Amino acid sequence: MAEIIDFHTHFLPRLYAQALKKHIPGDPDGWPTPGWDEHLTLTFMKKNHIGYSILSLSSPHFNFGDKEETIAIARDANDTGERVTQDHPDQLGYFASLPLPYAQESVSEIDVALAHSALGFTVPTNSRGLYFGTPIFDPVYAKLNQEKAIVLMHPNRPAQGPMNVNIDMPIPLMGFFIDTTMTFMNLLRYHFFDRYPDIKLIVPHAGAFLSILADRDAAFVKQQYNSDMFAALRHVYFDVAGTVFPRQLPMLLTLADEQHLVFGSDIPYTPPLLASQMIKLFNEREYHDKMSRRVSRLQRFDGFFNHFKKLRPLPTVLKMSSNMLTGAEILSPEMAQDILVNNGKRLLELS
Repeated sequence: MAEIIDFHTHFLPRLYAQALKKHIPGDPDGWPTPGWDEHLTLTFMKKNHIGYSILSLSSPHFNFGDKEETIAIARDANDTGERVTQDHPDQLGYFASLPLPYAQESVSEIDVALAHSALGFTVPTNSRGLYFGTPIFDPVYAKLNQEKAIVLMHPNRPAQGPMNVNIDMPIPLMGFFIDTTMTFMNLLRYHFFDRYPDIKLIVPHAGAFLSILADRDAAFVKQQYNSDMFAALRHVYFDVAGTVFPRQLPMLLTLADEQHLVFGSDIPYTPPLLASQMIKLFNEREYHDKMSRRVSRLQRFDGFFNHFKKLRPLPTVLKMSSNMLTGAEILSPEMAQDILVNNGKRLLELS
């Protein structure tokens, strides 16, 4: 496996896509459902020097209250994952889905998936209000620990949110971060990392709000849960999917093990063009310099843009671009190579 390894990239198997249309009117989570086939992923990989991508389901989680449907969607997703792995063994792999909250059926699916080429598993932060880390799923955690499994946690819509505020904001913009952070705290509460130390858990989106809250919450966690939040943050893995510059990734680097950071593009939910720009921030100093000069030139025309309604957002976009480039400068070439390639190889035990 050469080049970048993408740990957070999505696919939409047939039954899953059909279930979204059946159960959710409009855009799930307030975010359009993209089209997908493996050629979209492979084309993106070729353009961006990605050697290997590991496919998994995104949100919403597929438990809509019907047990048999939940089991069928998980099985179809894993069958699809196996098929694309067989068709493109040197380029694509998959993290298997589990029919949570059905614990025994999920344990059985772990055995089936591992026998059919799964590289690990993806789990939702919550399934209809039952959160990952809750003791009701202990048989699942025990099996994953026994298998020393890689487990990619993916955010879901929070089980319950505040009413009458931000009702027009898509869930991925803030709700995902809330649910990821609450789930991590739930794991601490139930001593997940002490009881199941061999699960290699990947926390998505550079840890959501965790790097902001760690100093505020660590003392409470130690006193009330008898858990070490800082040790847990160094124990887990993080993917860097999303807009992690200029602030989020530098903050995370003060808490995480640098060798536990892996790359994620989040396509097709993140548009491929935007995901391509994020990759360039990691590994092309020439791109940084070129974009910095371009942004500086365009920022001279801020007053001009303000005279035209359609152009008014452009100064804000330019400021964001400038900030992203500044944040990316914290990465040495060696650290960028570790995040994009080497850490993933070690996690997959390829080196």
